[in-house]
This record gives sequence, structure tokens and C-alpha cells, in this order.
Amino acid sequence: MDLSTLANSNIDFQNKNNVKRTSLMCTIEKFDSFGRFRRPCGRYFGFRANNRCSSDDLCDNCRQVKLIAENGHNSNIEMDLKVKCSLSISISPNSPSAMNRDYVSLLLQFKEFGHLKIIALCKFSILNKNGNEEYKSVVGVEKFDANKNSYYLQKFINMNELLQKQKILLADNKLTVFFEMFYLLSDAEYTYAVLERSRIEGPLNMFLNDMSKMLYSSKFYDCIIKVGNSEINVHKCILATRSKVFRLMLENKLTEHESNIIEMNDFRLDVVKEMVNYLYTGRSPKIDKMAFEMLEIAETYKLAGLKMIATESLLNILNLENVCDYLEKSEICSAEILKEFCLRYIYLNADEIIKSEKWSKIVNLYPLLLDRIFKIAVSKK
Repeated sequence: MDLSTLANSNIDFQNKNNVKRTSLMCTIEKFDSFGRFRRPCGRYFGFRANNRCSSDDLCDNCRQVKLIAENGHNSNIEMDLKVKCSLSISISPNSPSAMNRDYVSLLLQFKEFGHLKIIALCKFSILNKNGNEEYKSVVGVEKFDANKNSYYLQKFINMNELLQKQKILLADNKLTVFFEMFYLLSDAEYTYAVLERSRIEGPLNMFLNDMSKMLYSSKFYDCIIKVGNSEINVHKCILATRSKVFRLMLENKLTEHESNIIEMNDFRLDVVKEMVNYLYTGRSPKIDKMAFEMLEIAETYKLAGLKMIATESLLNILNLENVCDYLEKSEICSAEILKEFCLRYIYLNADEIIKSEKWSKIVNLYPLLLDRIFKIAVSKK
């Protein structure tokens, strides 16, 4: 990402909210022998059946059983053509950790990222003999890129527990795992300064450090942001370039004296300082401590990049207790990506969430959101 891209990094990511959906149903036949290769079968095979299956020369069936025992049962998942994804199901009797032995484990893996970044919300479950889901595991929103390309659910279900319910979950000696994922693709290279708050390197990092020095220097500033009795020295060119709201405010000041002072009393001083830091550097190191307020100030001053940083911070800690609060905040602040993932998180966890008082508030105040959730439930996209 070059410096010219950084100057334009306030592009409205919230409009790029095409959250996609994919699913996979994987059935493992002969589950009683799945994942365990004990010894070669000893049968004869080959063109003239003159080769005997042994440790040094396995038949095709034993070779396949051994391969699955070592690497798991792999299935490809249909996704965007730019990224490949697979789900591996295995039993971990040979895990180096004794605590993980005799569990069905799941490994979700992405390949061929390029510069892409994936924000994903995943659900794993087992389908019983009636096709209904049991042992549902909803993974919170995760981010994947070239540096983090997999998610490992080590203890999906204990083997003893699974075998105790084999008449329901292993009908006809088959295990059926159902996987569902909602995901959003973005260009990690283009959004690098916005999304990676602490890993910017090279010339770009030098530029941002210089911008920070300019912010905290008392020289050459030509504008003051006042928050109560506190003042923050800033530069009009930075404000006007980074925010059209600030640009219009500065252009519409009647006198030069008026244009030198901007009063901001609707937000705490720490929040305003963090926003100003973002305007100069494209980073928000304190975002996790004030994500809600940063979402609000980003909406007020139309800072889409800052809104995306706040959105990611909130998605990182999305759970059953806060999802209704986050959904309401996303509606107030027009944070579309946050809203889309909150709606889908509620859909995946409906049984638990609809019992809460917070959900009753959503139903009463935001009835249109119910329609959105219904459309997600009936749509296959």
C-alpha cells in the first residue's frame, strides 16, 4: 500500500458489505473404523492378485484408511473463486496432548489468499437421523489472511458421548457433519493501514511516524479543536482532506477567526484525541477501550475507515450477551458490516437469544430487523 492509497483510505468500506454464505454437509461412512488404521488387511491385490497387503505395500483401501487416519477426512467448500477452503474431520487418538485424545476434531483451512482478507462467522453441527442439528458450535467472528489461514476446533465432540448416542447420531454407522459460514472478502492490501493497527512497516510506517510528530508538535498548526476547556492543535489541510464534514465546516466559517476554532463537546476528550490520531496516522491504538464511542464519532464525521476499525474491534468480542446491544448500535450508527454479522449471529443462535430481554427491546423498537433475519433464514445465499 503506497502513500497515495493511504490518503484515500477513508473509502466507505461500509458500502462493501456483500456478506456471502456457503455450507457443506459431509457424511463419513463406516464411522466405527474411521480414523484408526490398526494393521494391513493382508489381502491379495494387484493385476493378478499376486501382491499381499503389508506395511511396505498397502492395498488401495488400506492406503486410503491410513491416509484418513493421519490427515483426516477432507472436503472442499464452495466459496468465492479467489479463495479455496476445505474442512478436515479427524479423530485425535494420536494427539500429543492427552487432553485432546478421543475427540472428533475439525480443521477449517483457507488457501490462495493473495492480498485478500476474510471476516467469517462459522457454525459446525452434527445432523441426527432425522436431519436435525445437534451439538451445534457457533464460532465467533474470526479474521483470516495469509498469516492466519485456519481454525482448529480440537474438541468438537467426545467420542464416548458420540457413541452413547449412536442410534441417533450414527444411524447406519454414518456421521454427518454440517458446516455453515457467512463471510466477507476484502482486499487486505488496500485496507492495510485501516485494518492492521500495529503491524505497518517500511516507508509507510516512517511516514505515519512523521505524521504523529506533526500532530504532537506545537509548530505550524493553524486550527484548534476545543473539547470543554481542553485544546488540540491541528492542521486544516489534514482535517479537510480526511473528512468531508470537517471540510464543509471549515469552508462555511464566516470569519478567519471562526475557521481557526472547532468546538466538539458531544464526545469525551479521549475519544476526540483518538479520532484526531486516526486522521493523522490511519491508526487507532486505543480502539478496544472505546469502540462504541469511536463508532459514533466516525459516523458523525463520516470517517468510514475509522468506522471499520471500530467494527472489527466489536466483532472480535461479539457474543450472546452483547449481540443485541451491538445490533442496536449498528442501526443507530449506520454500521452496515457490524449489522450484517450481528443479524447472522442472532440467526445462528436464535434459540438462546430470543429468550432475552434485550431481544424483546429489538423486537419492539426495530421491527424491520426481524424481517432481515427472516430473509437470512429462508435464503440460501
